[in-house]
Amino acid sequence: MPSTPPAPDARKEPAFPVRITSRPAAALVTLGFVVVLPLVLLAVSTVLPGTDGSPLGSQDALVRQAVGDGTALVVVAALVSLLGGWRSVVAEPRTRSRWGVVILVGYAVLAAATFTTPLRPGSGDYLGALAVAVVAVALVEELVYRGVLVVGFRRALPEWVVWLLSTASFALTHALGQGLDGLFQVQMTFVLGSAAYLVRRVSGSIVGPVVLHVLYNAVQGFRTQTADGVPAVLSAATVLFLFAAAVVGLVLAIRHPRDDRRA
Repeated sequence: MPSTPPAPDARKEPAFPVRITSRPAAALVTLGFVVVLPLVLLAVSTVLPGTDGSPLGSQDALVRQAVGDGTALVVVAALVSLLGGWRSVVAEPRTRSRWGVVILVGYAVLAAATFTTPLRPGSGDYLGALAVAVVAVALVEELVYRGVLVVGFRRALPEWVVWLLSTASFALTHALGQGLDGLFQVQMTFVLGSAAYLVRRVSGSIVGPVVLHVLYNAVQGFRTQTADGVPAVLSAATVLFLFAAAVVGLVLAIRHPRDDRRA
């Protein structure tokens, strides 16, 4: 069945950054957001002591993470407002992908099943802090990597390059300060980024990637509070579906590109 073309009014304003008319300049300004987010988080970490280590390591670390990402969200939102193009950042016409939807629904079901695993006593406060932190992290990171970077790079680059740069930037940012010990985390972050790209394309909204990101991080934090760990079969199946979503994200970028290159 042929794809339904988007309605003529699906986008009512030019693509971000609206106030930059040159395509190469738009891409360069967009690239600057890769630096802005880590710098803001670094600045907050110098004010709030004890931010070393995994943000999932303790309740206090989660609270500090939420404060840092909340601050970054305000800064990024102000910059997007200044440059113009909010609608293009947060929404786009949906791309049809039945396999993508099936795989994403499968991942969501398996991830949700993780939360049925019995918990250790006294986990309530940690889980409350986890809920706040994962929402703050997902909002700011998806706004930057699946919002600003995807739309801004589209002004000058082919879609598969947009996929690669936005996803790789997301993964490499998480490598800062991790060393070789964080290699697995970087790889999984790349997979998550590609899956989140898929969600943006099939949902047509930045809300979809935020939900996926929240779910992924919530599962990681929840695992640390389980009494006997998450069943191995459930963990393996969840990761497998996430990898499948990442592959479909790449295929979508190659086979169903968008053309937002405009002056």
